[in-house]
Amino acid sequence: EMQPNLPDAGIALDVRPDIKQDLKAKFDKEKWWRVLLHNDDIHTFEYVTSCLTGVVQHLSRRKAYNITWEAHSSGQATVACVWKAAAETYCVNLQQKGLTVSIAPDSKFEGNKGGG
Repeated sequence: EMQPNLPDAGIALDVRPDIKQDLKAKFDKEKWWRVLLHNDDIHTFEYVTSCLTGVVQHLSRRKAYNITWEAHSSGQATVACVWKAAAETYCVNLQQKGLTVSIAPDSKFEGNKGGG
């Protein structure tokens, strides 16, 4: 005999989406984005290097200095190559320190991944 007005008391399945599949789908959709540092004539090498290592924690001081030098000599340099959400975070945090930074899809660039 069924009990009236009660939800189906059948077997409950714990359905968890496959996390790896979700990450892969997200990665495939977003691909890589570059964080680009643009040269300016305002900040010192020391300041820019310090900002880079403070915001992009995986950068060594030497790598950050090399990125700063590349931006100075060629107009821009790749700081990191990461997912779009991370690129946006790095970009905003570096802009808040007064640096001129932008992001662009890595697919727009030839060659290797650069910075990150």
